[in-house]
Amino acid sequence: MKSSFYCIIFAVIFACNGSNKETDSDLQGLQITMDTVIVDPGQEILFLTWQLGLSTLSEDKKYLYNFNNQDFAIEQINLNSLKFEKKYPFEKEGPNGVGEYLMGLSLIGNDQIFFRTFKGEGIFDWQGNKLESFDLAGLGKEQELLEETDRAYKILSLSPEADKFAALITNYQEKTSSLAIIDRELKTFKMLAIPAVDKAKNFEVFLNDGKTAFGLSSYRFFKNEGDNIILGTGVSNELYVLNQKRDALELLSYQSELSPNQKTGTYPAEVSDLAEFRNYRKKIMGDINFMDPVWDEKKQVYYRISFHMKFDENAEIPEGALYSQPSGVEAYLTVLDKDFNLITEGNFPQLSRMPGLNFAKDGKLWLFENIEDEMGFVRFDISW
Repeated sequence: MKSSFYCIIFAVIFACNGSNKETDSDLQGLQITMDTVIVDPGQEILFLTWQLGLSTLSEDKKYLYNFNNQDFAIEQINLNSLKFEKKYPFEKEGPNGVGEYLMGLSLIGNDQIFFRTFKGEGIFDWQGNKLESFDLAGLGKEQELLEETDRAYKILSLSPEADKFAALITNYQEKTSSLAIIDRELKTFKMLAIPAVDKAKNFEVFLNDGKTAFGLSSYRFFKNEGDNIILGTGVSNELYVLNQKRDALELLSYQSELSPNQKTGTYPAEVSDLAEFRNYRKKIMGDINFMDPVWDEKKQVYYRISFHMKFDENAEIPEGALYSQPSGVEAYLTVLDKDFNLITEGNFPQLSRMPGLNFAKDGKLWLFENIEDEMGFVRFDISW
C-alpha cells in the first residue's frame, strides 16, 4: 500500500501580460505554491475509471462521495485525513433500485442522497432505502411547459426538505436550453430563458459519414457554489447566477486582459467527411475553453480555470481511434470576488492537461489526479 500522504512542494512566481489600459483589477500576477497528496485506500480499489465524474462533496467539504459504478456503491473519502472510510452499497433494480442509467447525484441534508437517472429522480437514505421517487420533467410536461424532446439535463436541490429544485432543461433536437425552478409542494414549474447557454450549440459538430456517427459536444455546468446556483458553458466566460436569497437570475461576464472571453468562428452542425471533422475539432478545442468557477470559503473568492488545447500536427492517430489526442494545454487562472468581478488573472503553467474535477478547500484549489491508479489531488495555494 502506498503512503497515504506525500508532498512535492515548490513555489512558482509569475506575472501576467497586462495591458497599459487602466482597469479595476491589479493584474500584477499570482504567487502559487503546490503540493500533491494521495488518498489512502486501505484495502479498497477506488473507482477512478470515470475520473470522479460522478461525485459530490459534503457541504463542509470534509467528505468526497464518489460513485463506484462497478460495485454500484458510493465511496466515502475523508479529505481531511486523506483516507477512504466507508462504502455504501445501493441496488440497481427492485423496490429500492436507483436505476440503470445514473446521470448525477447530490446530497440533501446530512442523511439523504438524491440520484438522477435517465428515467427519473429518487431520494435515498444511506442504508440504500428508496424514500421517494418522482419525475421532475414530467411535472413540466403535465403543465404543457415542456415538449417530449425536452430533458432535465442537470438537477439541483434548493432546499433540505427536497421540495424545491432547479433544473437545466435541454432540447436535444433543437439544441436549446432553459432553466426551470420547480416547487414540488406547490406544483409550480417556472421557466427562465438562458440564451447565453444556447451559444454552445454553435461549437458542436456531428460526424455522419455513413459508417460512423459521432458528435463533438460543448461543456455545460450547473452547480451550487458559494450560496449561488451557477450556470454556464465552456465556450464563454459568461455566467448565469441565481441568487436564492434575492430569487433573481443575472447574466454576468468579465473582461479578461490575458485571454479571449469566448470562442469564435463559424462551424457546420454536421459533416460527412472524417478529415473535415478532425480539422474542426482541433480548431474548436484549440480555441479558449472555460471550466466552472469554484468557491474558496477561506479567501472568499472564486477560482476559474480556462485553457487552449494544444495539438501536435505530426502525432499519429491510434489504431481504432477517430482522432489524435491533445499534446497539452496552455492554461490560465482567473480570480473573481464574491460578486464575480475580476480581481486578477495569470498564466497557469502548472496545468499540463485538460483539468477534471476541481474544487476549493482549506484556502487551496484542488485538482483530481490519477497517480498510478491511486486517487490523488494536486493542491494549489494561490495568493496575489
